[in-house]
Amino acid sequence: MLYYKFIYSTALLLIFPFAIIYFLILSIRKRDLAIIKNRLGSILKLENKNSICIHCSSLGEINGAKELITEIVKSNNILISTNTFSGKARAQQLFPNLDVVYFPLDYKFIIHKWLKLSQIKNVLIYETEIWSNFYKVCASKKIKLCIINARIQKNLHKTKFIKNIYKEALKNTNLILCKSGYEREKYRKLGIDEENLLSIGNLKYSYVPDFRDKPSTKRNEKTYEYNKSIVRDAEIDNKEFGPYWTSKKRLHFSNKDGYFLMASTHEPDEKYFLQGIKELSEKDIVTVIAPRHIKRANRIKIFFYKNGIEAHLLTDLAKGNPVLKRNFSGVIIIDTFGDLPKYYSGAKYVYVGGGYSKRGVQNIIEPSHYGKPILVGPNIENFYEEIINLGKEKGITIIEDNKSIPVQENITKYLKELNECDNETLAKMGGLAKAYNLKLNSVLKKYIDILKEKNFIN
Repeated sequence: MLYYKFIYSTALLLIFPFAIIYFLILSIRKRDLAIIKNRLGSILKLENKNSICIHCSSLGEINGAKELITEIVKSNNILISTNTFSGKARAQQLFPNLDVVYFPLDYKFIIHKWLKLSQIKNVLIYETEIWSNFYKVCASKKIKLCIINARIQKNLHKTKFIKNIYKEALKNTNLILCKSGYEREKYRKLGIDEENLLSIGNLKYSYVPDFRDKPSTKRNEKTYEYNKSIVRDAEIDNKEFGPYWTSKKRLHFSNKDGYFLMASTHEPDEKYFLQGIKELSEKDIVTVIAPRHIKRANRIKIFFYKNGIEAHLLTDLAKGNPVLKRNFSGVIIIDTFGDLPKYYSGAKYVYVGGGYSKRGVQNIIEPSHYGKPILVGPNIENFYEEIINLGKEKGITIIEDNKSIPVQENITKYLKELNECDNETLAKMGGLAKAYNLKLNSVLKKYIDILKEKNFIN
């Protein structure tokens, strides 16, 4: 184990000057001095005397922990930490009265300074983000550490170095609350004390759609005003049927029964769905795509144009240029942060991306709350137990690998089957997913109860 510690420490030492340069440039680009200061241990003035830090890696984790934070803050002072600019923006938008900072780099001298200035007593890590030195310093300072909604990489055992670093770090945790029994078993194989290893359920089941929750659109100053206008024009006036596009926004869909929504896509999702999208377009059905990483948006637009399909970015449409034809049936790409939930309700059916990438399927729980039929690719590792259980309830469809036909053709077959279903059948399919999720909505109370019992929160 000493060998792995030495490699880790040496690697940190070597990358330190590059890390400083990177975060300095990022601070300048984002016009946020806190990026470099917080990362190096300095915390700007805090408004509250905080006892608990809830760490959420990025925007997705902030959204996932929203209900938990809302409940805990009722009787506790909370500091939220994150790794990304978008995560911080989202946290500040959801919780304007809480302190939000960036997580420190994993160097002991930085961590000591960061913890001293923050004055926190307990740390809750949302999902699995393991920093060896941070965990160790917390233990040395008697700061209790709990991983909530915990999950871990399936093939961790294949990377011996990371596995050993994880095992050493996890010895310093006081409690690990796993999102499923499947994830608990993976932690158990790492030698975690079973007394401190519990399977509670996925916190994402506590999600409740809130149409009053205005999306975070501030990606950068250049596009902020454009994004504000598109959010204003797309406000949901009909809670049952979701968003619609008005003449003011100059979007007119000839198909009134909804569009095909591809949520949180990863490469090669767009490539694999190309044939299916072409056939939907021929039937006057619009495809709306929300890439998991917004920086891919323009590449996706170019990809479809090269393949003969008209495609537009949401931010371009906000400017009123171009003006779409009334019979538009191409692709619209959501290139703004936080807008995706607005598009679930109006969808005819939803594909949740990532199932054809190494990363695996993205969050299937949030879209299923909207009562829409859901498709996912074959790599379901990230939500394995959730998808398997939902599949038993007929609330989700996994696109199975079919070696006898090309991937595009196989996907198109699944899309065609969904598209041929009438609205009543689609509503029934989506309703099964929604009903299953609502049964598990009490998971938040389970987390709160155990965290109180273990004295992590008041």
